Amino acid sequence: MVDYKKLVEAAIRSMDNAFNIAPGSPYVYGSAVLTDKGEIYSASNYGSDTASLTLHAEQAALAHAAAHGAFKIVAIASVGKEDPEGKKFCHPCGICKQLIWENSLKSGISVKVVMANLKGEYVVKDIKELVPFPWPERSF
Repeated sequence: MVDYKKLVEAAIRSMDNAFNIAPGSPYVYGSAVLTDKGEIYSASNYGSDTASLTLHAEQAALAHAAAHGAFKIVAIASVGKEDPEGKKFCHPCGICKQLIWENSLKSGISVKVVMANLKGEYVVKDIKELVPFPWPERSF
């Protein structure tokens, strides 16, 4: 049984390390990945004054895991501070969904996407549900 709550908690904690975000900015995100070996790697967004250079939290978490040789991801959690009440579930953007999809293709594991809020509540969807028309169109 996967402990999604632990994964969400790691994603929430990672937001404390968001880089180069203007004080009070609602654009603070955290993410955590769970590997097939039970390891958790978390990261926050890494902002840039030019939005095009900003690294999304999901991208950073996937890269953090890869930097440790962990490529087989079974789940990824996303959380954000954009909702002042902390109730809104954070969905990965299209770019991040694409990276998660490609990770699934390469590893052969259909990643579970855990969309969480600041209260620690979450919903879980398979990446196949979030990318109805994937590219490249292959299955695993």
